[in-house]
Amino acid sequence: MFRLSQKSDYGLILLSSLAKHDIAGPVRTFLPTSARSQQKSKVNGNSNGELRAVVSPSSSATRKLVSIATVARKNKLSPKFLSQVALELKKAGIIASREGASGGYFLAKAANEIRILDVLTVLDGGLVKGECFEDDHECKCGAKEMWGDMKKQMEETIGRKTVADLVI
Repeated sequence: MFRLSQKSDYGLILLSSLAKHDIAGPVRTFLPTSARSQQKSKVNGNSNGELRAVVSPSSSATRKLVSIATVARKNKLSPKFLSQVALELKKAGIIASREGASGGYFLAKAANEIRILDVLTVLDGGLVKGECFEDDHECKCGAKEMWGDMKKQMEETIGRKTVADLVI
């Protein structure tokens, strides 16, 4: 049956917290003229190898970094367990981090690009668990098709939801 594990619960809380701190919109950065051609938008000017301002999606340099301790304290969670969850999300490329005294975590992609279904799959290995959902299970109750349909509908519904939907 569908059950949100503590690991997934912690992961969704962490992602929601990071999404609330994520800066939306374009950010000005400076690149050498040669790198400008790879950018979609740029500020007009001369071309002699000087630095130019370009508009690019928000980057780790511009996002507010959030510490595990801050998220844990604010949500009354175990910082040790939250750190373990954060490492799994980082390995999956869902979040990223910067080391150091002023370091912390941030979303690796825009919140509207991170599907909740992908997060649950990373943290729990799937959305629905139980023998009735296994392909090689011999159904004795006659409800295998019904349970399969329910699983498909839940995955479709949750598959449309993103981390952006978690931000209140």
